[in-house]
Amino acid sequence: MSQRIVITANVKKTASEALPAITYQWHWRRIVMAALFISLLLVVCVYSLMGSVNAEQNDSSTDSPSKTTLNLDAAESEPEVIRESFSAPATQNNSVPMDNAVIEQQPDEPEPPVQSEANEPLLLQEREITPQDMTEPTVEVQLTDTSPAEDFAETAHVASVAIGAKIDTDKVSRAVLTRKVVEREPVNVFKADVRLTEFADTLTFFSELKNLQGQSIKHIWHYGDQVMASIELKVTTPRYRTYSNKHILPEQTGYWRVDVVDEQDHLLAQKEFRILDN
Repeated sequence: MSQRIVITANVKKTASEALPAITYQWHWRRIVMAALFISLLLVVCVYSLMGSVNAEQNDSSTDSPSKTTLNLDAAESEPEVIRESFSAPATQNNSVPMDNAVIEQQPDEPEPPVQSEANEPLLLQEREITPQDMTEPTVEVQLTDTSPAEDFAETAHVASVAIGAKIDTDKVSRAVLTRKVVEREPVNVFKADVRLTEFADTLTFFSELKNLQGQSIKHIWHYGDQVMASIELKVTTPRYRTYSNKHILPEQTGYWRVDVVDEQDHLLAQKEFRILDN
């Protein structure tokens, strides 16, 4: 009898080891930080170059400052201050330095309408004239008023707005003597008598004009029978504010007068006042 032997073998199918897949990852954080660092370096370099160029330009500009000169011309019967151009360096000819007279002027700019007028631009003209060398003693020039006295035009509508103050209401809205002008308005209004303690060395005459665009007007400061300052101003808009400053010495007490005249030497406004001792 034969014996049957059965051999059973278990064979396991093992998967061959797969090679690991290689993947590449971008380190975006490092890339962004590197880009920001490079950009910062470029910005610093550009600003450094621009700063050095501006410094050279400033040095060159300070080496050649523009100077305003004042010339004395005795042949002129009425001293004038030539208008200052804002597009070129200021030059003044045939002018008289009048006892440190100061005119304030600013570039024209529109202003909110005033209730008394209809939506027209209101401008404030300011000009300032200073001595060329402030360390030199100030030379006071006084001219005797030999010209014929100005008077209002025959067609003018003259009104007395205060003691010693008259205006042509067709061409002048306001004409007041004040301590100074702040934000295009007089801070106060002086009456006929002004004491030296009421102001600090300088008086200001403020005038508001209307319907004089394209013409020139003058502020003429009189002390007794002497013309202390004559300032010519150009009016550029239908409604225009302008003022001039006058330095007053302690010994210049007595009667003063400020005239506002047009190109025909007709009075537009006049203010008479008296400066008293303390």
